[in-house]
Amino acid sequence: MSEHLAPDPFILFRENVSVKTMVSTLVGNTLVLLHSEAPPSDDEWAKYIDLMRSIKDITKARSIAFTDGGAPNSRQRKDVNDILRGRPGLAVVVSHNTLVRGVVTALNWFNPLVKSFPPDKLSEAYDYLKLSREEVFKLNKAIEDLHVELGFRLKCSPTKLQLR
Repeated sequence: MSEHLAPDPFILFRENVSVKTMVSTLVGNTLVLLHSEAPPSDDEWAKYIDLMRSIKDITKARSIAFTDGGAPNSRQRKDVNDILRGRPGLAVVVSHNTLVRGVVTALNWFNPLVKSFPPDKLSEAYDYLKLSREEVFKLNKAIEDLHVELGFRLKCSPTKLQLR
């Protein structure tokens, strides 16, 4: 008599699940992004670009990206540069990853207002973005909601969100 082995349900589950690498949202005029260690998919990036295009005055927009190492590729960075058209935008990258500094340097060539901060300096990042206390509260809520959407907590995420 032959033994029939049932398939491993976890393998089947993993094969049918789309793992997110980046999520984004807009809070007022602040774009918020959470990146895993992997680069964003084309669909995830398209959603972010749509959010950028929805901002009426891109010169007043701010952005904050939390990343464990994932970053846009050169084509995706070009998408952002095409929207900004040489107009610098206030932006912060929060990460503990040293490779991220290279990406921030590359972004600085096109936008000198991009600055990186380690996770334990989040309140300084908020100050750099000139966020009000109310904006910080809304941003912290959005960051928590994005973690739920992403499905896991980033390593670079602060354990306790900070107020100004």
